[in-house]
Amino acid sequence: MKLPKIKLSKQNIALLEHYGYGVIAAGYATFQTGHRTVKEVVVGALVGGLLVPILAKLNPKSLVNTIVKETGAPAPLVEAAVNAAVTEGNKVAKAETTK
Repeated sequence: MKLPKIKLSKQNIALLEHYGYGVIAAGYATFQTGHRTVKEVVVGALVGGLLVPILAKLNPKSLVNTIVKETGAPAPLVEAAVNAAVTEGNKVAKAETTK
């Protein structure tokens, strides 16, 4: 049986790499909080490393809502600032992945 070849763009490879880092970091954090069984660490890693980015993707305005609630800044200004930061971040990520 031959496995299908999966083609990924450099941007998707970078995203997968960051998800991997998230899983490792969440697993380590779970271990450091006193959870010592393999099952607890694996579950903590998967939930913390994968579920959080998925939820952020489903609700991209959550960052704006959090900043508005914490600072009391006007939502339109915060949204414009977040959008500008995301745009710049995407430019930097694209430049880094094309090197």
